[in-house]
Formats: sequence, C-alpha cells, structure tokens
Amino acid sequence: MQLIVFTGLPGTGKSTIAEAVARELEIPVFAKDWLEATLRRAELRAGDDKKNLGYAGYELLTTLAERQLMLGQSAILDSVASFENIREQWRALAKKYNAQWRVVECIWSDENAHRAHLANRQRHIPGWHELEWSEVERVKKYYAEWKEERLILDAANQLEKNIVSTIVYLGGNK
Repeated sequence: MQLIVFTGLPGTGKSTIAEAVARELEIPVFAKDWLEATLRRAELRAGDDKKNLGYAGYELLTTLAERQLMLGQSAILDSVASFENIREQWRALAKKYNAQWRVVECIWSDENAHRAHLANRQRHIPGWHELEWSEVERVKKYYAEWKEERLILDAANQLEKNIVSTIVYLGGNK
C-alpha cells in the first residue's frame, strides 16, 4: 500500500502522469483542481482567512487519501503541495496506516516550452479556469523545496519515458 503524491509547479505534467500511472497500477487518483472546481460550483469562494478554497481542497484530498488507506488501498494525490505543513500531514497519514510514502516531483527545465504548453492547455475541468504564466510565477514564490527522497520528472523528456520511470519507481513492472 502506498500514498503517492504528484507535486510540482502548475503545468509540469503532474495530472497527465498521475492519471496514466493510476490507470496502469489501478490506484485511484484524487486531484486538487477537480475538488476545488467542485467547491467553486457549489459557490465556495476563496477568502483571506484559513477556511478558504485552497484549504478546503487540501482537507478533501487528505480525507480521501485517509479513507483509501483505511481500506488498505493505495491512493495518488495530484497537487502542487506547496507548503511543508500539508506534506507533513500526508507523511504522518502514510505512517499511521503503514503505507509507503512516495513523492513524484514534476518540473519543466525548458521555461519557453512550459509557457507555450500552459498557454495552449485545455483541461476541461468543469468550473475551473485555465492557468496563466503569472500563476506559475506566483506559486514559485511560496513553493517549498522538497528535501527528501523523491523521483524528479522533467516534462522536457518524452512523456512515455516519464510514465515508465514513475511505474518503476513505485515498484510496478514496465
């Protein structure tokens, strides 16, 4: 049983790879953007206090992950996971249920390609907005560096290679 986190700045391929791995390994994937879009459709809005949209999204991700682990099943979380406090909460959850903790950090070493990808991306998440480069720049300012073992995938590499590398890292066969 594993708790797997796909992390990284917006537009670096987290969701694409997480979904491919989820299909291959038959592990449910929970994506923060989908959860927040649902909350937006329910008219929950971002605010300045602790109980805002982002906070609610992380709480939902944590609850869904815990439910899977309680059932003895793995879970994949797809989120920027910018802050150390949420990462620590998820590490503790993995430990509580004796799940292997795995982190896959997605980056994009070619900024021009990253910008072009983001400009043309259409994710079709109902109630969610497509991000602009300014959002990536904003997130960079508070994205905490990961200081633990993890698999780092570069979106500049071939997608299939990144998917295979992830499956191998997670102990699957490919």
